[in-house]
Amino acid sequence: MKTARRGRDTARSVAVTGLGVLSPGGRGTDALWRVCERGGAAFRTVEHFDVSRTGARVAGFVPDTGDADTPAPGQPGRLPYLLHRATSDALADAEARTGRRHVPTALVVGTTDSGGCPSAAAWRAWRDGRAPAAVAGWTPYAAPGWDGPVIQVGNASAAGATALGVGADLVRDGVAERVLVCGVDTVTETAFQGLASLRTLSPRGCRPFSARRSGIRVSECAAAVVLERAAPDAHAHLRGWGSSNEARQAARPDVEGLAKAVRRALRDARTAPDELGYVNAHAAGTRHGDVAELHALAEVLGDHLPRVPVVSSKAALGHCQGAAGTVEAIVTVLTLARGRVLPTLGLADRDPRWHHLNLGDQSPGSPPQTGMTISCGLGGSNVAVVFGRAA
Repeated sequence: MKTARRGRDTARSVAVTGLGVLSPGGRGTDALWRVCERGGAAFRTVEHFDVSRTGARVAGFVPDTGDADTPAPGQPGRLPYLLHRATSDALADAEARTGRRHVPTALVVGTTDSGGCPSAAAWRAWRDGRAPAAVAGWTPYAAPGWDGPVIQVGNASAAGATALGVGADLVRDGVAERVLVCGVDTVTETAFQGLASLRTLSPRGCRPFSARRSGIRVSECAAAVVLERAAPDAHAHLRGWGSSNEARQAARPDVEGLAKAVRRALRDARTAPDELGYVNAHAAGTRHGDVAELHALAEVLGDHLPRVPVVSSKAALGHCQGAAGTVEAIVTVLTLARGRVLPTLGLADRDPRWHHLNLGDQSPGSPPQTGMTISCGLGGSNVAVVFGRAA
C-alpha cells in the first residue's frame, strides 16, 4: 500500500491548463467566482415540464449568453450547446496559456443525461463534414476540438469528479497527450421527477450546513477542464484522486465509503492529511448527507479538520448534477490560484454541531496550497480529487 509523503510528486501530477464554464452565475470563471462570493444565480420557475406535484418548482439555469442560436431549456439541443461552449472556452484558455495548438486531445464527459454521448466515430464524422445517423439533439454547434478517445462517465452526481480522475489517468498512462474533461447536465424532467420521488428536492433551496437544511435545488451547468502532462503556466495541478462505491441506502452517503474515497485520494496525491488546506465539500444540504460527509472528514483529518475551511458551492450554484464535480473542481482550482477562500453562503443559521468548524466564514492563516473537492452520487458513489497550487 502506498503511504502519504509530504511534497509534490511531479511524476504523477497533471497540469490543469484550461478552464471553461457556463453556470447559473453566467459564462466564464469570473462569473462563477462572483456568484459563489455574492450569490445571485439565475434560479427561476421550471416551465418546460409540469412540476406541480414535486413540491419544488425552481431550478438553476445558465443565463442567456447572447448567442442567437441558444436552445431554450427543454429543447434537445440545450445540452450539446452548453457542452460546446464550455469545451471551446477551456481549449482556448489552454492554448493561450501554453501556446500549444492542434494537440491530440481526448474527451471525457461526466453527465447524468440518459440520452448518452455520441461515439468518437460520430464526432470525427461531424468534424470531417460527413453526415452519419445523428443521435437526436446532438448536432454540434462547431467542429469538435478533440480527436482522441471519447469516454462517457455516468455515475450520477459523482460523474463530473470521476471524469476528472479518468482524464488524469489517461494523461498519466500516456493514452492521451491532452484530455478535455467536461461535466454537463441540463434540467430534465426525468432527473427532476426522479429526485422528487426520492424526496431530496427542497422547496426552500439548498442550505448546506444549516440547521434548517432540507434538500437540494437542481441546476444546469457545463464545466470543462483541460488536463495535460506538464505546462509552465498551469492554473493548478491535479495531484490525485480516489473513489469508493458503498452505501447502506441508495440516496444517503455512507461515512465509511466517503472516508475511503478521501483516504485514497490523499494517498494517490502523496499528500498527508495535515497538508490539506481547503475542502470543497459535496454538501448538498440534505439532512443526512452533510452529517456523513463531515463525520468522514473528521475520521480522516482528525484534529486538523477545524483548521481546514470546508466550503459548499451548492448554496450559491445549486446542485449541478453530473457537472457538480467539475464545476466545484474549478472553484477549488480558482481558490488555490487566487489564494482566497470564499464562504459557504447562508450560514446565519448553521447547525450548532459545527460551530467549531471553519465553513468558509473564517479566513485561514495563509492561502491554501492544497485543496480537495468531494462528490457523492446516488447508489453509493464517492469521489475525491486533490489539487495543488501551481508553483
